Amino acid sequence: MLVIMVRGISSSLKYPSACFPTKGITADFLYPILWETVESLEYDCNLKLVFITCDGAAANRKVFALHKSPTCTSGDDCFWTWNPFSMPNRKMFFISDVPHLLKTARNCFSNSYSHNQKRKLWKDGRDISWAHILRLYEENIEKNLLCQANKITRSHIDLTPFSKMKVNYAAQIFGETVASSLELMYGDSVLETVHFIRHMNKFFDCLNTRNLKESARKRNDNLKPYCDIDDPRFEYLTKDFLGYFSEWKISVNNRNGDYSKSEKDNMQLSHQTLSGLHISVNSIVECSKFLLSEGVEFILTSHYNQDPLEEEFSHLRHKGGSNDNPTVYDIKNNLSPMRVIGSTALAPIHSNITKHRKAGGLPIDCRPIAKKHRFSKLRV
Repeated sequence: MLVIMVRGISSSLKYPSACFPTKGITADFLYPILWETVESLEYDCNLKLVFITCDGAAANRKVFALHKSPTCTSGDDCFWTWNPFSMPNRKMFFISDVPHLLKTARNCFSNSYSHNQKRKLWKDGRDISWAHILRLYEENIEKNLLCQANKITRSHIDLTPFSKMKVNYAAQIFGETVASSLELMYGDSVLETVHFIRHMNKFFDCLNTRNLKESARKRNDNLKPYCDIDDPRFEYLTKDFLGYFSEWKISVNNRNGDYSKSEKDNMQLSHQTLSGLHISVNSIVECSKFLLSEGVEFILTSHYNQDPLEEEFSHLRHKGGSNDNPTVYDIKNNLSPMRVIGSTALAPIHSNITKHRKAGGLPIDCRPIAKKHRFSKLRV
C-alpha cells in the first residue's frame, strides 16, 4: 500500500490522507499523486504544506530530481521547489527520512572490511572500518570488562535483515560511548572511525529532538528544541557536518595510487546516502528557519521524520492478528475507522521505530477480574 499521511510540524496532527494499492511505483506516477494531494490539502483543508518526507527509494529520489531547476548543475541536489498552490508563494522542501539515512550510513559502515566487504572506507590515510567495532566488542564488551559502550550486543555486530531495520541499533553504534571507548582503547589507529561516529551521532541528535525536557534529562544540548534562527546547530549541520563529507571526497580523489572510479566510490558512503544527507540537512535547516521567522515558538526536528507512518503500518498489521498478509480490503476496512477514531490499539511492542506513549492514554487496570458467584443447588 502506498499511503500519504499529513503530519503537523507544530501540532499533533497525524492523518492518513490517501492510500493506493500497488506492487511498485515509478516517479512519473508518484509526481501527479503528490501534487494533487498538496492541492487538495491547501485548497480544501486550508493546511499550509511546507515539506514532503519519504525514504530513499529510487522513485522518491527521482521525484525530487524532477523539480530541479534548469540552471542547476548535474551535481546539485534538489531539496526544494515553489509550492504553486500557496498564497503567498512559499517553498516546498524535500526531506529524506533521517532515521532511514542513519541506517543506510550504518549499513555502508558495516560493509567496510566486514560482512560482504563491498566498501573500504578511507579518509586522510586511515581506514574507517567495521573491524574496529568488532574488535572493541570481542576484546572488551563480550568479556564483561569495564567499557562505556555497554549497550552494544552481538545483535548490533552480526547484522541480519531484521536487525538492519532497527533504528536504535544504528543509533547505539553511532553513540558517543562507542566513540569514546574506541578512542580510549586504541588511540590514533581508529582516529577516523571515531570522527565518523561522532559526526553521525551529533547529526542524529540535532535532527531528532523529541520533547522540551529530554536535553536536560540526558544532559545533551544537541537535543534542545530549536527556538532561535541563529541556533549554532544550524551552522554545524550546513558547514561542519556537510563539510566533513566534502573533505572526505577530496581526500579520496587526491589519494595516491592507481584506483578506478568505482574503487574510489567504495571508499566513501554510497552516493544515495550522501545525496540524502545533503537534501535532508539543507531542507530541515531552511524549513526550520522559515517556520521560526513565521512565528512558530519552537521546532522539534523529530516531526520531520515519517515515524507516524511507520506506526500506522504497525497498527494495521496489529489489527490483522495472526494474518500477516492482509489484503487491500483488509487495509481499507481497518484504515477507515482508524481515520475517524484513531487507533484503538496500544503502540506495538515490536517495531523498528521509537514508541511515544502519551500520558493519559488508554487506562490499564491491573486489578484481578471479579469471579463469578456460584449459586449452590437448593436441596429439598
